[in-house]
Amino acid sequence: MLRIRDRLAGEQITINYVQSKMDSPEVVDFVRSSRFLGIDTESTGLNPYRPQWMLRTVQCGNADTAYVVPARARRLISWLCEQDIVWIGHNGPHDIRCIDKHLGYETGIICAETYIPSHHYDARNRQEGGIGHGLKELAMAYVDRNADQWERKLKTVFKTIEIPIPGMVYQSGPRKGEQKVRKAKLEEGWGLIDPEHPAYLAYAGLDPILTYRVWRHFQFVVKQFNDLYQFDRRVADACDRLQRRAMAIDIPYTKRLSSAYARKAAVYRKRAAEYGCVNIQSGKQLAETLIRLGVPLTKRTKTGQFKTDNTILREIRSTVDDEKVKDFIRCVLLAKQLEKRRTSYTEQMLLEMDEYGRVHPSINPLAARTARMSVSNPPLQQLPTKNREDEEND
Repeated sequence: MLRIRDRLAGEQITINYVQSKMDSPEVVDFVRSSRFLGIDTESTGLNPYRPQWMLRTVQCGNADTAYVVPARARRLISWLCEQDIVWIGHNGPHDIRCIDKHLGYETGIICAETYIPSHHYDARNRQEGGIGHGLKELAMAYVDRNADQWERKLKTVFKTIEIPIPGMVYQSGPRKGEQKVRKAKLEEGWGLIDPEHPAYLAYAGLDPILTYRVWRHFQFVVKQFNDLYQFDRRVADACDRLQRRAMAIDIPYTKRLSSAYARKAAVYRKRAAEYGCVNIQSGKQLAETLIRLGVPLTKRTKTGQFKTDNTILREIRSTVDDEKVKDFIRCVLLAKQLEKRRTSYTEQMLLEMDEYGRVHPSINPLAARTARMSVSNPPLQQLPTKNREDEEND
């Protein structure tokens, strides 16, 4: 058993990593002596239904002790899921989906939730002046202001990971002739870091401890709003079933539509470039082109640049008589629209679908301050119900 000792809120905590079957009895004894335990998972990505997705670890723990179980210990993970434990999760349905996908069957675990009472206590996110609803945000506010220390250390490790660039070598310098590499992006680090790196294990093992402590902190909220808590739990369970069931897509049609979006957007981009705007995503180039066409821009951003967002462009188009200006803006708006539909919908569906051609979107039943749901990866809730071809037809 590999052990990492640290301090949290002035108290000693121990994170234990299961290295072999010989370590399993210690985990069994720990779980059998517990009634409530936090649960969490680490994997190679957020979507367990992607064909290349892999579970890395399952973690469980109480206020001061956690065990990190590697995915290869399938029998131990399966045994954990069979125990009469009140599992506590932060967005627990996600972690249980990950475990179920790894094991190949539904365990039926329904977690007590920390996310729900945090939303009942303060529905505001950080941008609105609240604490937020992420586990680290809550832990830093109610457990220990340094609760994110291992997350910060882990992200520093991510920056040291190098990824080979296919077909490219260094042309000069001390590495001349060697394989050219790039630094890993943050989202890539989760699947590339050594699963036994101390920072990774500490980060993984800390989460169930934080979840357990945050749950303990919010018990007064659960009791005060118990009916609402139970209702939102049922809503979350229903959303979980929807996410598991997924939506079948017509793959050939989606690919054709995505290609059509790309071709049509390229046409409008080319026409916008004829007016002098090569990059329609550049506010500076848009402003320069409009000024060159005789449009008097007046509204500016906080940084002093002229505003050229879609709302401004539509306002200009509705007030000017110059057909060149109207045509230029029309080309820009349509190119942006088509490219967004391709990247946000068709390509996202193809990227996120499972091996059976089904898409499992992420559903957050308490996304907004008003408890409005959100759907992402892909954002099916925002699928256009009709074509915004007003730029093309008027």
